Amino acid sequence: MKGYFRKRGSKWSFTVDIGRDPETGKRKQKTVSGFKTKKEAEKACAEMIAQVENRQYVVESKEAYGEYLLNYMNNVARHAMRPSGFTNQMYKVKKHILPALGQMKLKDIKPMHIQKFYSQKLSEGFSPASIHSYHAIISKSLRQAKNWGLIQENAASSVSLPRIQKKQLKTWSLDEINQFLHAISKRDKRYEPFYIIYVLAIYSGMRKGEILAIQWKDCDLENGYIRVQRTLAKTPGKLFFQEPKTAQSIRTIKLPDFALQALKAQKIKQKAWRLQLGAAYQDLDLVASDFDGGMITPSEADHDFKRACEHAGVQKIRFHDLRHTHATILLQLGENPKVVSERLGHGNITVTLTTYSHVLPIMQDNLAKNFDDALKNTSKKSI
Repeated sequence: MKGYFRKRGSKWSFTVDIGRDPETGKRKQKTVSGFKTKKEAEKACAEMIAQVENRQYVVESKEAYGEYLLNYMNNVARHAMRPSGFTNQMYKVKKHILPALGQMKLKDIKPMHIQKFYSQKLSEGFSPASIHSYHAIISKSLRQAKNWGLIQENAASSVSLPRIQKKQLKTWSLDEINQFLHAISKRDKRYEPFYIIYVLAIYSGMRKGEILAIQWKDCDLENGYIRVQRTLAKTPGKLFFQEPKTAQSIRTIKLPDFALQALKAQKIKQKAWRLQLGAAYQDLDLVASDFDGGMITPSEADHDFKRACEHAGVQKIRFHDLRHTHATILLQLGENPKVVSERLGHGNITVTLTTYSHVLPIMQDNLAKNFDDALKNTSKKSI
């Protein structure tokens, strides 16, 4: 194979055969121009010929990135994640990525275009974590485009990402937990459905969506166990159950006695609500339900939790920080990190150790003291 060279004005160009059209069988050629010298054209031509002969040459797509990205999201990404995750990513695509990059041709997207998009978002006040979430979508979509032979390189692989600074976790002390639970147990009756949600969050470390999806059929009240098998999610205008976050999230949790007694009390309360409403009561078998048996939404739980914190006069934290509080206290008490990881439903123990690294120095102190005490006690017995 060889190229054909031609000088037009002061610039050189070359033409190379790149194979045949699979549909028509006709010969396909590629012409590249704009070289200052013939030598430059010959070098570029040799590189292209090598790519063609090694089957590495790609006829890049002229499709708009926006059109391609929507196709990728609907036909690839949708089937690789949970519905709530897909809804969240599609929102980011339409709200942020398409306005910035959607009009560009897929083949024309370069690292500098993506980098400029990230810089613009940072200047608008978006967090580094948000930039990382945009990057995950863009990078995966371009990786797939490369695998499909639509582009030669994944431009996102050459982009620099901002550093995410680890935030210090906010957790409650044992005193704050007791103060909170005591205060909310005496709140107005209209807030009664939320009490069991906070008890389960504090005493089990379950995620909010997991708690809101627990059904009575998942509860073993005799032996004190709860089986986590689903989570409650919300997309615009729709509440639904979906599979938990990870395979390890499907788990069985042993409840402390206080939480077990709260569960039993909740069952009695719901029987009273059912009797009061009669046929209007929705029997969805939910542990955490509204007075009419219906679902409590994640946003409703968040809103009431803020109100409950103010009522109790405790440090304001996020609902998810109740999970961090549970884990932190267990580790401070010397519980095995592996057991804590399994209780939380983490994908692996590394997630647990990384998330709660602030507790490790305390665990080291306890370990040193326990080891020292054990040897002293043994020494006393042997004397």
